[in-house]
Amino acid sequence: MNDKRIVLKNGIIIDGSGKERYKADILIENEKMKKIGDIDAENKNDIIDINGLIIAPGFIDVHTHLDFIIASPRHSKLLESWVKQGVTTIIAGNCGFSPAPIRRKTIETLNTYWNSSLPKGGLEYSWNTMDEYFNHLEKIGQSLNAVILTGHNTLRLNAMGLEARFAEKAELEDMLKMLKESLDAGSFGLSLGLGYVPGLFSHTDELIELGSVLKKYNVPLVPHTRGLLSKNYDKAIMEVIEISEKNGISLQISHHAGGGIGRTRKKAIKAIEEAKERGVEIGHDNIAWPNTSTTVLSLFPPWAFDGGIKAFFERLRNEIILNQIKEEMRSFRPKWPNWENKWWVDRDYNENIILTGFKLQKYQRYNNMQLKEIAKDFKKESLDVLIKLVLDEEGKFFIITGQFDNPLAEDFIANLYRNPNCSVGTDIVGLDQKTPHPVAYGTFPKILGTIVREKKILSLEEAIRKMTSLPASQMRIEKRGSIKEGYFTDLTIFNPETIKCTSSFKNPFQEPIGVKYVFINGNMIFKNNQYDEKAFAGKVLRRTK
Repeated sequence: MNDKRIVLKNGIIIDGSGKERYKADILIENEKMKKIGDIDAENKNDIIDINGLIIAPGFIDVHTHLDFIIASPRHSKLLESWVKQGVTTIIAGNCGFSPAPIRRKTIETLNTYWNSSLPKGGLEYSWNTMDEYFNHLEKIGQSLNAVILTGHNTLRLNAMGLEARFAEKAELEDMLKMLKESLDAGSFGLSLGLGYVPGLFSHTDELIELGSVLKKYNVPLVPHTRGLLSKNYDKAIMEVIEISEKNGISLQISHHAGGGIGRTRKKAIKAIEEAKERGVEIGHDNIAWPNTSTTVLSLFPPWAFDGGIKAFFERLRNEIILNQIKEEMRSFRPKWPNWENKWWVDRDYNENIILTGFKLQKYQRYNNMQLKEIAKDFKKESLDVLIKLVLDEEGKFFIITGQFDNPLAEDFIANLYRNPNCSVGTDIVGLDQKTPHPVAYGTFPKILGTIVREKKILSLEEAIRKMTSLPASQMRIEKRGSIKEGYFTDLTIFNPETIKCTSSFKNPFQEPIGVKYVFINGNMIFKNNQYDEKAFAGKVLRRTK
C-alpha cells in the first residue's frame, strides 16, 4: 500500500534527538515528511488519528547478519518479526562476513563456516561484485531498508583462501582493490571479524592498510575484536583504536560487552575514553541479552582450519590431531598477540552451550538443547558428542552461549545502555533455522518495555535516540533516523505503556506487543497487527559519493 498523502494527527513525537517529546501532526507526501506542526488535512480520508501514541523514527538495527537472508526471495516473511518490533532499517555485513564481493572458490567455505546466517536451501550467488549484489537485492525487492558493510573475512577468503598466515603483498593489494570497488558501489564501511577465521590470521598491519581506504569515503571501521571473551579484550580494543587513529577514521565497536566485570573491561573502557579525548570518534553497539549466537566452528582451534574446510574435517578424523584439538578446547589460554600463540583469540567451549540449527532429521530432537543434556542421551563425554555432531552435520549448525536466567547478567547488559554512544543491535544468526533466541522477536520492545519503563535505566527519549539518530550518525546514513521535514518517512508508532517483549528462551516464538503502525519510505506496511509482506517498501541504501 503506497499512500501518497497522509496526515498523522494527535500524535506525541519523539524525534530521535534525545529532546523532550512534543505534540504535533506530520504531513507525509510520497516518501518524505513534508511538514510537522498543526496541519489541516484537505481530505479526511488522508487522516490517521494517532490518538496520543508515540511517533518515533523507524528503529535502526545497527548490527545484524541479515545480508544473506535479504538476498532470498523469501526474506519478506522471515523479517516479519523485525517489522513488528518497529525496525525499518538494518545494518548487515557485520563481523567480517558479507555475501559480496565473492569469488566461486569462496562459496563452499562461506556456506559451511557461516551457514547459520544463510536461508534454508542456501543462495545461488548470482553475483560477484558488491554492485551486482546490490542489483540483485533491488531486483527481488526489499522489505526493509538495507545498509551493507564489506566483510574483511570475505575479502581475505577471496584473495588467499583459508590460510593460517599473514597476507602477502599481492594478496593485500587484491583485498584493497575489492574493498575500493565495494565502497564505490555504495557499501557503508569495512567490518572485521577478528574472532573468526580467516580474520584472526591477520596481522594488525594488514588491518591498518585496509583501514586507510576508508578515510576518503568517510565510512566507519566496524570490528568484532579479537578476545571478546578473554582477558585480552583490553589489548584487542587498543588494536582497533590504533587502526582507527592511524587512519583518521571513525570506529564502531561491535557488541562491546567484552572483558567481564573486572580489570580487563575497565582497562578497555579507559583506552576508549583516552582515545576519544585525542579526537578519535568511537561508538559501539550491544544486544539486549547476556548471550549470543554464532557458528559452532568458532569453538575449535583456529589452526585446525589452515588449508580450508576440507582440511579441518580431515584433522577431526585423525586421532592424533583430534586429541590435540580436544586438549586445547578444554584448557588452552589465549595470549596476546594471538599469532604467537596458535592463533587462539577466545576459548568458549563448555557443556552449557545450547546447540541448534541441525539439518539431519535424526538430530532434530536435539535442537535448542544444552550440550550436556545431549551428551546424556548419547551416554558419551560431551566433547566427543560435539565432534560427532560437527562431523555428521558438516559443521552446519550453531550455538548459543552466555548467561541464561541470570538476573545479575541481565542487569549488567541493561546498564551498558547508559553509555551515550551505545546503539542497539540484534546480532542474530539462524533466523531461517528457527532460532530460539529472543533477540529475533523482541529486542527493541525489551529496551522500551523493560529497560525504560520497568527498570527506568533510560528515559524514553534517550532510548529512542539510541535506536534512531545515533546509529544513523554512527553509520553515516543520511536523512533517516530523525523526524524532520524533508527526511524519509520511516516511522514507528507505539504505545509506551504496553510495548514489551513477550519472547524468552523457554517460549521464544512470541510476537512483541505495543507497536501499532510502521511506515517505510512513506508506505504503511504494518497496521492493526497486520504486516503487508508484499509491500517491498524498503530500499537498498547505497552510500552517496
